[in-house]
Amino acid sequence: MKSKLSFAFAAFFVLMGLSSCDKKQTTQETKVVTDTEATETPASDIFFYTSKHRADKYAPTEEKMGFGSQIQSINTDEFKGNKNIKEVWVSPKIKHIANNAFEGCTSLEKVHFQGEMPVINDESFMGCSALKNLYVDVYTIGLDAFKGCTSLETARFGEHIYWIRNGAFGGCRKLRSVLMAITMQKLEDEAFEGCTGIEEFSVPNDFKNRMFGLVPSADKWKKIYLLSTEYYAMPKNCTPNQGCTLYVPDAFLAQFKADSEWSKFGSIEPLSKSKYFTAEGFLKK
Repeated sequence: MKSKLSFAFAAFFVLMGLSSCDKKQTTQETKVVTDTEATETPASDIFFYTSKHRADKYAPTEEKMGFGSQIQSINTDEFKGNKNIKEVWVSPKIKHIANNAFEGCTSLEKVHFQGEMPVINDESFMGCSALKNLYVDVYTIGLDAFKGCTSLETARFGEHIYWIRNGAFGGCRKLRSVLMAITMQKLEDEAFEGCTGIEEFSVPNDFKNRMFGLVPSADKWKKIYLLSTEYYAMPKNCTPNQGCTLYVPDAFLAQFKADSEWSKFGSIEPLSKSKYFTAEGFLKK
């Protein structure tokens, strides 16, 4: 189903990219296919940025923007400092967002990622202070990529997340939910520096002895998801509280509940009862 949607959306962009290269908004009666977390939005008021606009160095004045079929990456500084853009659809053909691509786009509220995104590079969305939610199936998030996104509340990554670099979410003080997949392998120490409002987060398999130290303000925790292939003793940097629910792999539920330290959490539930993860800790489809 996912591949069919991606194909349909890519074909849609081919038609739109070929139909108009001027600087006016493009009209279309069909709906844009958005990611599963976002609401579908009519495409009638979306401007499509094409290779012709790029060649002309056109700075969009439109609030809603998509991309023509020939755009396969977003270049360094391409929309840096644009104060007009509020909503962006990133087509499945785009596989790279370069350094500072949207830096300082202070009106940008929503970014809809239509397919897998291998790289969101350094400082690419830094200072996008109106951005509220991030849902993206990304492999690598670069240095300071979302630093200073002071309105960001949720950051949720797909099953391909691999590496989140230092400062990626630095200073995102309203960030309350961070969900990474069990396959996450590289998380740098200052990735969530200054994110003192986190209430809900997952602990990938490879970070069970580090993750709690990277998420400050234990008194604010409400839901924690342990994504592990084994039972393990509570790390010394974990401070449980009675207001927090701990979700653990179903196979180890009895062991976690019997542990005198883990049992200090308000309650311990199986991952299968959570909204996001399966009994084994994989993302639910």
